[in-house]
Amino acid sequence: MLVRAFFSNFTKLSLGLAVASATLIASQQSASAAPQVAKPGVNATRVALIDFQVAILQTEEGKSAKAKIEKELDSRKKELLSQQSELKKIEDDFEAKRGVLSEDEKAAKTRDLQTKLMAFQRSQMALEQEVRQKEMQETQKIFQNLSALVEEYAKKNNFDLVFEKGAGAVLYVARGSDITADIVGLYNQRHKVKK
Repeated sequence: MLVRAFFSNFTKLSLGLAVASATLIASQQSASAAPQVAKPGVNATRVALIDFQVAILQTEEGKSAKAKIEKELDSRKKELLSQQSELKKIEDDFEAKRGVLSEDEKAAKTRDLQTKLMAFQRSQMALEQEVRQKEMQETQKIFQNLSALVEEYAKKNNFDLVFEKGAGAVLYVARGSDITADIVGLYNQRHKVKK
């Protein structure tokens, strides 16, 4: 659960950054090109959408990467849960005995609890950082492959523009404009996961 939440949050962040930079590059390129005025009724602009976050998570490679990361970090997650349980026991024990402990004993137990709490927080942050790093490595490769496939697909299917659906700039989507499922299918055909 912890890893899944981190995977989801990280994927959103890394995809958002990748999409933002790709959008900026595309807008700079289109701004530098000479404006083209379309004649009414001739060569209507074809627009498609893709949701990279959904695509990455639906590709076989994305599913495999997610499972691999969860499996690799499962023991660390269990260790954190054990530490959390130990902290709860220590805290409950301290609260139960608080009334009978001397001030020196209270201070010593408080220091011990704080030390263990800081160690737990460091372990938790280290796990979060490791998850983000592994997810970045895995999603970056998939994102690059998907981007190349989107360009190829758009050219083959005569799309003039392809927008990233998750970027939040889409106000209307006609049926058939979302190419996410098509791209996932093509990706899975070309990038087989070794089992």
